[in-house]
Amino acid sequence: MKHLLILLAALTLLSSCNESSKSSGVKTTVKKSQTLSAPYELLLVANKEWLKTVNGEVFMYAVNQDIPGLPQKEPNFRITTINPSAFRGTFTVYANIINVDIDKKYKEAKFVLSRDVYVKPQIILSVQAPNDMALVELVEKNKDRFLDVFINAELERECAFLTSTHSGVAYDAVKKKFGYSIYVPKDIDKVNKESADFLWASANGRNNELNLCVYTYPYTSDSTFTLDYFTHKRDSVMKENVQGEKEGQYMVTERYAISEKHKNGKDGYIYEVRGLWEMENDMMGGPFVSYSQVDTDKHLVVVVEGFVYAPKKEKRELIREMEASLMTLKLK
Repeated sequence: MKHLLILLAALTLLSSCNESSKSSGVKTTVKKSQTLSAPYELLLVANKEWLKTVNGEVFMYAVNQDIPGLPQKEPNFRITTINPSAFRGTFTVYANIINVDIDKKYKEAKFVLSRDVYVKPQIILSVQAPNDMALVELVEKNKDRFLDVFINAELERECAFLTSTHSGVAYDAVKKKFGYSIYVPKDIDKVNKESADFLWASANGRNNELNLCVYTYPYTSDSTFTLDYFTHKRDSVMKENVQGEKEGQYMVTERYAISEKHKNGKDGYIYEVRGLWEMENDMMGGPFVSYSQVDTDKHLVVVVEGFVYAPKKEKRELIREMEASLMTLKLK
């Protein structure tokens, strides 16, 4: 069987994941059509009584994790749970499905991935184990990356949508100033600020909910890609360029609420940081996600950031929308 090379490329989960063209533990009647579930919906096929046990609750804790870097708790997915016997009809057209399959016929616990079994696009991750203890041990070992296969799939779907439907204003502005291409939501239709090495664009018609910042600075060493350096640089750039209506109001990073991740992208290494921002001497704030990478031809660090301002609203899908935008950046 093929290992998961695309959606789980960065995961140690790979060592225990296999990919199958067949569904795992669920009956299949293959008919490829468009999925009907909304973004970030997940169907969990599992024995509901088992989920009430101690091991079942441990499993649910891994499945129902909150998205990091938001001002309030929001789960990564809206989860619908059904018993295996109910898996038929409209349930088969979910884009994201986890199937819990505990059976003595299995010699070891493992993840098995199936794609596009009933509809397209679709991901079915079957968690197979000979007993519930083995299943929980497998999930616990990989809980920090357990949902990444579905999160990455959602981001890739959003990237595909942005490729065909995006803001011409933002695309042209970034291309003209930096020579790079990036696809962001078409609602981002206003350039708020430009300077020699900085650009800020926002969704003028949506109360500035979605915002894109792009800036560059000289690359000197890998020490650039640390939280201390990143936060210092970000705060200095934002203080000068993202200011409030009154004097003394400017964007800063909430240092207690940031996290980092090192990953690989189309143009090489990417330093990902996500967390919270606030406006100094004001009540504004919200989440941000940032990608930093090196333009080796120009010897520059290129930073693209999406930040959200949406008071009293859920922000999961807004910040994920901006994260997908960052993934479309092309330096060459």
